[in-house]
Amino acid sequence: MFSYDSSITMMRKNIIRYNLTPQLLWGSNNFVLGYERRISDFESVSLNVGLLTFPKLGDLAIADSLVARDHNNSGFSIAADYRRYFKKRNRGFAPDGLYWGPYVAYYRYNFKNSLNFIDSLGAPVTSSYAEFNGSVNIINIGVELGYQFIIKKRIAVDLIMIGPGYGFYGGKLKIDSNVEIDDEDEVLSKIRDSLVAKFPVLDGALEGKEISTNGDFGTWSGGLRFVIQVGYAF
Repeated sequence: MFSYDSSITMMRKNIIRYNLTPQLLWGSNNFVLGYERRISDFESVSLNVGLLTFPKLGDLAIADSLVARDHNNSGFSIAADYRRYFKKRNRGFAPDGLYWGPYVAYYRYNFKNSLNFIDSLGAPVTSSYAEFNGSVNIINIGVELGYQFIIKKRIAVDLIMIGPGYGFYGGKLKIDSNVEIDDEDEVLSKIRDSLVAKFPVLDGALEGKEISTNGDFGTWSGGLRFVIQVGYAF
């Protein structure tokens, strides 16, 4: 008969952890904490909540006559999952070992950028101004496969290796300016392409889409979840 090593997790049913993934992808201003609770020998539930920021655009040349500069960007995320640890595969009880389960994740981003007009000599045109701002809401539902290592009965290393999902990407993009910008102007196309290239999280929302000077957008798209977390079991 297969016997489990109960000493791996002993009576430690809880894990608090830090999600490294947003920081690795988008910088040190991203901060996400999580909590996992064992609800049976081979089941657990977890919740992650955190603050997110977009990476800086920097001085991004949108067109020959326009440069975007960062003004403000912020966001937050909430993610929850149910985990079923493989009974015949793992040597110990949850939350140690290989697991699978459904997840749901919500992301909210707000961003604002000043757009500076440049003349033919490269000098700023002070009489003209524009500001590009927007918000993005993303909700994804999917199934994940992961492995959690419990090291020395206290240190948890959690890897969500595969997490295919499907979700809705929606939000609002707007340009305020004292210069007329037509919806078909190359400036808007350049902004869209630059956002997709700089912010991969917007890929499903804006890739191949047209944006307007003042409009909402929304689309359904597939996605993947990949997470690296470290924590403490107690």
